[in-house]
This record gives sequence, structure tokens and C-alpha cells, in this order.
Amino acid sequence: MNKAWYGAALALMLSGCTLPFPLLQQSDPKVEVTEPSEAQQLQAWLALSDTVQHSNDSQRQQALSQLQNTDQAELKRALWQSHPKASYNQRQQAQQLFQQHLATASPAEQQLLGVYQSYNQEILQMQRQLVDRQQHINNLTKKLKELANIEQQINDRKFQE
Repeated sequence: MNKAWYGAALALMLSGCTLPFPLLQQSDPKVEVTEPSEAQQLQAWLALSDTVQHSNDSQRQQALSQLQNTDQAELKRALWQSHPKASYNQRQQAQQLFQQHLATASPAEQQLLGVYQSYNQEILQMQRQLVDRQQHINNLTKKLKELANIEQQINDRKFQE
């Protein structure tokens, strides 16, 4: 009977060697690059907006010089150039950048930056109106001076007669 037990044990051991054991699989650590969430992106834009708002001219110039040429960077450039104290030419450049690159942004970013684009457009319109009014004032001032000269000439002729 011992031989039978040994034979059965040997048969079980040999049959056990043929069973497929799951190999320990070493999982390759996958580095997942996660995009920032929409809320994080908007928070970053709001933080940049605050920085732009509280910057002085030299800080704006420095920030503009450090930007690269990507769609995202061009939108940042547009934001920097639409600062309330920016020149008329900078504002026009900002409008062009908004028009060219806003479509590449996410829908939430488009809504947020669209507000800046609208404000910038309004300021440009107001600056144009200001220039037009100043030209009109200058023309009226010139005409008043001409009328004053004519009046002076008339008065001089009266005194000569």
C-alpha cells in the first residue's frame, strides 16, 4: 500500500507541475500625464488676469518678452496687451491675437477670454471716439482763432479810418 500511496503522490506532484500557475506580472509603472481640469485651467487664467491687472509697465514688457509662440502663449500675450494702460497699438494687436487664437481654447476659456476681448474692443472704440472728438475740437479751435484774426483785422481797419 505504501507503493500505491507513493505512486499516487508522485502522480499528483507531476500533474501539479503541468497546471498553469499565474505568473507574477510586473506591471510597468505607467506615467500618466493628466491634463489640468477645466476648473484648474480657469483658475490659472484668473490668477494670470490678477497678475496682469496689478502689473506695472516694466513687468508687462518683461512678461511679454518671455512668452513663446504657442496658441496658449499667444492668448496670454493678448491678455497682457489688453491691460487698461496698454497703448492703442497694443490693444489692436491683442484683438488680432484674440481673433486668431481664441478658437483653439477650451469652451470655458473661450467664454472667459471672450469677456476680455469684448472689453478690449470697447476700450478701442472709446479711444477712437476720443481721437475723433479731439480732432473735432482742434478744428473748432483753429476756426475760432481764424475768426478772432478776422475780427482783429476788421477792428484794425476801423481804427485806421
